[in-house]
Amino acid sequence: MAKAAKDTRPIADQATSEAACTYAALILYEDNQDIDATKLAKIVKAANLRIEPIWTKVFEKALKGKKIGDLLHGNSGNAGGAPAAQTTATPAAAEAKKPEPVKEVKKAEEPEEDVDMGGLFD
Repeated sequence: MAKAAKDTRPIADQATSEAACTYAALILYEDNQDIDATKLAKIVKAANLRIEPIWTKVFEKALKGKKIGDLLHGNSGNAGGAPAAQTTATPAAAEAKKPEPVKEVKKAEEPEEDVDMGGLFD
């Protein structure tokens, strides 16, 4: 029975590991697959990267139950949640919500004080 060759590639740093998992998650999302640690690890390995196994588990846990499309478009990404607030308003309501102009308050100027520099510029 032959032993599997030991992986001698260096382990990627934190930023590279995070980026690799992010791209792997996007690949799975585009392929309409569930995001889990095993699939993330396979994609990262196929990219010829070696990362700590914790990263795939962290991403799996962080993205579980989230709608990746919503995250990409700036929404919260939660499966449920409150409906979006209505943004259209009647002209009367818009007029009532106009902020009042800010009144500028001028501060009285203070006279400059003479500071003794100890004869430095004499």
